Amino acid sequence: MKNLRPRISFLLILAIPLITLTCDSVTSPNKGLTVIASTSRQAFGSITFRIGVENSGLTTETLKFGDSQFFDIEVQDLSGRPVWRWSYDKAFSQVVWGLELSPGESSVQETVWNLTGSDQKPVSPGSYTAKIYITSSPRDERLTSVVHLII
Repeated sequence: MKNLRPRISFLLILAIPLITLTCDSVTSPNKGLTVIASTSRQAFGSITFRIGVENSGLTTETLKFGDSQFFDIEVQDLSGRPVWRWSYDKAFSQVVWGLELSPGESSVQETVWNLTGSDQKPVSPGSYTAKIYITSSPRDERLTSVVHLII
């Protein structure tokens, strides 16, 4: 019984910092926010992107935006050359707004890409990478997702 006391004391000393670290990570800003990013192939040569943010944390989270743009998509070929950017030919209202998400809540939008590049020419069949990110301000690199596409 005498030998157990030092072991129990040692375990308690280890457990207290672990409990503290766990609590800190749950309450840190944006820790519960994750990107929702999926694609589906449509007939007639197009891809639908479903993009959003979900709060999987335990506290309400708020994202701030400097204009009306919520997301962006950049498609690159295998060599890393940009082929298409969703925002390329769009204009956005200069309005500051916030998105507040309670635990378990999400905000999702969809857009369709007609498989033409930013130069308005059809993209060649092959493998591509789509970088999808939420355009909050300041930009949070954790709110980025990469999707592989085969066209």
